[in-house]
Amino acid sequence: MKIGFFGGSFNPPSYVHIELAKALINEYNLDKVIFVPVGDYYEKASLISSNHRYNMLMLAIEDEEKLGIDSTAIESKNKLYAVDTFKLLKEKYKKDDIFFIMGSDNFRKMPNWKDYNELINEYNIIVIERERKEIRKTNRKNIFCYIPKEWQEVDSTKIRKMIKNNENAEAFLNPKVFNYIKKNKLYK
Repeated sequence: MKIGFFGGSFNPPSYVHIELAKALINEYNLDKVIFVPVGDYYEKASLISSNHRYNMLMLAIEDEEKLGIDSTAIESKNKLYAVDTFKLLKEKYKKDDIFFIMGSDNFRKMPNWKDYNELINEYNIIVIERERKEIRKTNRKNIFCYIPKEWQEVDSTKIRKMIKNNENAEAFLNPKVFNYIKKNKLYK
């Protein structure tokens, strides 16, 4: 199988995450895109527990046959860097042709990441252009740049702020995810 692994916090998972995953399936002829949410060790402002983020992802993709979730990073007892997660997934899915999916914001930070040279040389990476910032050009055959046809200006940070300020964020979330957030009083 040809699988894309979409890493991130998914705090919360929005329609944009789901639509991007489906677009990448079509663009790169992937059999499946699997979301890989970061674990609780990840240091990021307003990050809720991995249990809630996993549950929301499950709700967001339950009707999507070609989307899945892998809990490798969540289940780890140790802090995982990107290279660690990539190695674990490569071993777990060793019979598959795998691609790692990330936003251009993270791709720009990669030179500062642990084992950058291994990441950039050993793995296929699909980079999604974000925030209308051009992706750094590369001649590498293992780096694929995806520019969305439509720009979505709302990201998870803005959605969390909307929820905190009692603004209606329902248009950006699967209704089941929105109800889960309300029921569990998340992001308040």
